[in-house]
Amino acid sequence: MNKIIIVLFLLVIIWPEEGFSQKREKKKKHNSDITAGTNANSGEVTNIYIDATTAKLSGENAKAIRLYESCLAKDPLHSASMYELAQLYFDVSDYNSAARYAEQAAGLEPENKWYKLLLVEIYGKAGKKKELLETCEKLVKQYPGSVDYLYELANAYLINNDGKNAIETYNKIEEILGITEEISLQKQRIYLIQNKTDQASEEIKKLIKEFPDQETRYVSMIAEMYMQAGKIDEAAKYYQQVLSNDPQNPYIHITLSDYYRQKGDVKRSIEELKLGFSNPALDIDTKIRVLLSIFAGSEMYDKNKDEIMGLAQILVETHPNEPKAHSMYGDFLLDQKKYSEARHEFRNVIAADSSKYAVWESLLNAEIQLSDYPALESESSRAIELFPLLPVPYLFKGVALLEKKQYEDAISSFNSGVKLISGNNVLLAQFYTYLGDTYNRMKNYRLSDENFENALKLEPENSFVLNNYAYYLSLRNENLEKAETMSSKSVKLDPANAANMDTYGWVLYKLGRYSEAVEWVEKAVAATPSPDADLQEHLGDIYFKLGNTDKAMIQWQNALKVGKGSEFLEKKIKERKMYE
Repeated sequence: MNKIIIVLFLLVIIWPEEGFSQKREKKKKHNSDITAGTNANSGEVTNIYIDATTAKLSGENAKAIRLYESCLAKDPLHSASMYELAQLYFDVSDYNSAARYAEQAAGLEPENKWYKLLLVEIYGKAGKKKELLETCEKLVKQYPGSVDYLYELANAYLINNDGKNAIETYNKIEEILGITEEISLQKQRIYLIQNKTDQASEEIKKLIKEFPDQETRYVSMIAEMYMQAGKIDEAAKYYQQVLSNDPQNPYIHITLSDYYRQKGDVKRSIEELKLGFSNPALDIDTKIRVLLSIFAGSEMYDKNKDEIMGLAQILVETHPNEPKAHSMYGDFLLDQKKYSEARHEFRNVIAADSSKYAVWESLLNAEIQLSDYPALESESSRAIELFPLLPVPYLFKGVALLEKKQYEDAISSFNSGVKLISGNNVLLAQFYTYLGDTYNRMKNYRLSDENFENALKLEPENSFVLNNYAYYLSLRNENLEKAETMSSKSVKLDPANAANMDTYGWVLYKLGRYSEAVEWVEKAVAATPSPDADLQEHLGDIYFKLGNTDKAMIQWQNALKVGKGSEFLEKKIKERKMYE
């Protein structure tokens, strides 16, 4: 009794639209020579087929495959087993085997749509474009009024890069369903691929006529099409139509801004952005996307920084309670080196929502630029509490402690961060460099050199590391040849850096190469925007070694006016002698 129930259930699965006896009669009608020799084993085959399907339903696919193949061994024309095998192989992405069995089943029963539909799936996944199209054409010919099969056929034409026939097929669907947005937009996309902007526009105009309540959206789409096609004057007509129909449209000013930008009218483009940004109905995420696109190294930003900063300020004024508005404004302030104002914005963000790590990092960057080391230590400590597994806050905290001369604590913070770094050699080299600086201040030169060496193994072209390491060696009068090699390399890597020039000149001075040294230190002084005590004193020392005491005195006195130089500076000036 149980087997009879299972048989009936399976037949419903295989032939959902027709009874088993009807299907067999149809098969006999078309294939009387095939079925005649298979009746002898039909009972045994049916039993095996039932066992196979039971295994399949139980998830025992390997057993099911073996049993379905046993069916075919006894009845090579058992199309139902072929179909099931095709399904099983399809499920494990063995498309060649799946196609072979499905093709055999469809060959035996060419009128069975389920076999064809499975072939459509298989050919689609296997990338067999020609076979897919042929099968879809057969389905549509067999069921000419089926919208589903027409969709499959249109898709097959598209896969075969036949846009013309795809559009004709979509037109047939339209004859059945009427005008729909789905079909019109699909045809529009095909026309755009074919660079037929006017035909694409006509498809959208049909939608306007059919759905007049969506006119503004559709007109905007037409305008956007012409913009993308480079027909910006044609696009302008439609943008103006949108503005006329819906003057409060929150997005129109953004699109008009793009239009004027492409026309080269940057001033008008920014004015349109101001109108859009002042509209509270325009969502903040759209505004931020616009700002980010401008901020990302564009020429428009480089040439109009004050105006773009004004947009960021409007963003804050329009959305005063949105943390992301303050964060965006803070980023612009940070970029323009307005560190105090940027810090204020970032602190506003954190006060409202402390969970955004990127904002913490921006805040710490502002603090380090302001040299506010107590605030840097406090805020980096809080960031570590919130994000204990992220290494960068440990770096900032270490720098704060280093500048406060709490060297042991600084080393502890740097080492904690090092343990958290994975796969970021640039960041790891920064940690090693700061460890080298810290140990140097502690006069633990062995560990200082060891950390600089570690940094250079990771980043041998890092001019900052090369410069610092070389300078520390020169101060100790150790490994001066190595220091000269590193310093020379740092100047080549970063030739406009005054600190690198000064170090190179100072290393040459230590090597007794005074004529070369004076050239580099003079370059460093000229490249420094404001007087620097160390540079002035270095230049004075070199002049003295070259026998020009008067010039040396001028530079030493300049150094004293600027700030604190070495411990010997005042003695040099008083006695007009060189002390080291």
